[in-house]
Amino acid sequence: MTTHAPQAAQAVTLPTTLDEAVAALTAVPAAVPVAGGTDLMAAVNSGQLRPAALVGLGRISEIRGWQYQDGHALLGAGLTHARMGRPDFAALIPALAAAARAAGPPQIRNAGTLGGNSASASPTGDAQPVL
Repeated sequence: MTTHAPQAAQAVTLPTTLDEAVAALTAVPAAVPVAGGTDLMAAVNSGQLRPAALVGLGRISEIRGWQYQDGHALLGAGLTHARMGRPDFAALIPALAAAARAAGPPQIRNAGTLGGNSASASPTGDAQPVL
């Protein structure tokens, strides 16, 4: 796990496992988890939000994947819109793949995640109707 301090008042922790992420979030209760950061970082960069710390979830492989068995899908919160738009995913969950492909320009689809799309109050919550 690596910790950086880009600004004196804000630390960024980059865990590589779920256990490390839980420990980082527990250590600083006001810390904010971030994966794609498409909405969150806009608020941070504009000064609208000043979290005590950020815990980057992008290095945690367990939350970036998906499984489909016996008609049931298990989707990781870190699954990107770009990944959900791929043909192998679309063959199994076509409505969610179509919503993911509609989630803005390529830079948003490449960074934005299912978890962030679900957690934000943004009107661009493309996955919500399908889920």
